[in-house]
Amino acid sequence: MIRPDSEFTDLLRNNLRVRYDERKKERTGPAPIHVSDILPSSCIRKQYYSRVFPDEAPITDESIHHFVRGEASEFAITKLAKIGVAQAELQMDGIVAHPDIMDSTGDKTIIIELKDTVAGKRLDINDYTFRSYLRQLLYYLIMTGIEKGIISIRYNIRELKLIKRDETGEYYFRPNNAKSPGIESWSVNLPKDDITREILRNEMVLRKNILVNALENHDVTVLPRLTEPLKSNKCPSCPFYRRCYDEIENEKALSIAQQTDILDIRGTVDFKPF
Repeated sequence: MIRPDSEFTDLLRNNLRVRYDERKKERTGPAPIHVSDILPSSCIRKQYYSRVFPDEAPITDESIHHFVRGEASEFAITKLAKIGVAQAELQMDGIVAHPDIMDSTGDKTIIIELKDTVAGKRLDINDYTFRSYLRQLLYYLIMTGIEKGIISIRYNIRELKLIKRDETGEYYFRPNNAKSPGIESWSVNLPKDDITREILRNEMVLRKNILVNALENHDVTVLPRLTEPLKSNKCPSCPFYRRCYDEIENEKALSIAQQTDILDIRGTVDFKPF
């Protein structure tokens, strides 16, 4: 006899919800500013609202699912790969970070970031998700003075191709020759004398300072909103959407939002996929 067991499902869901809620509480109020809080693609306004109005961002089954998937993938790969030290704490100018792995088995220490995605395509430098992964790793390299890092991305599903998009949703198909689930890794080198280090370090400190200033003065207007194309992709589903657009950006915030991303400047990134 086989029957649905909603009691166990509820027990499991509630236990996972408690763990996720504990992790969220580590990022409320005046808690330390983490690297993930200040990444341009993360929306610094959302980080502010999440700390000041945590009850307005309900914990959903989807958010728990993404949390568990990421935690499980990171735990399994870290344990099975038997590489380096996991989740070492870094600090710089009031910014906290916990790289997935710091490996010193060779003659030089490297930082390894493990990423897990259900994207239906392989990511590269033209994709904003990949750029977010890259920037996070670059921030870690800057905080440590280390020159080399690795981004290792685990793809959970076979490749999908977008056919069309309309008001009812998105339509995909899976080609016969679609790429299978798997892992791709990218080596990233940032020499110690590269001017990009200083530019990104200044960016990190600026974004941390304005977030701290906003929290201390209860003034979100000093924080920039996302710009296109991230704006159209992320803002409509944000739980703070209406609150955010009722509160303006001041001139400095607008100026920061319109700054050219250093990764968009020709010659900054030497990306070779083959």
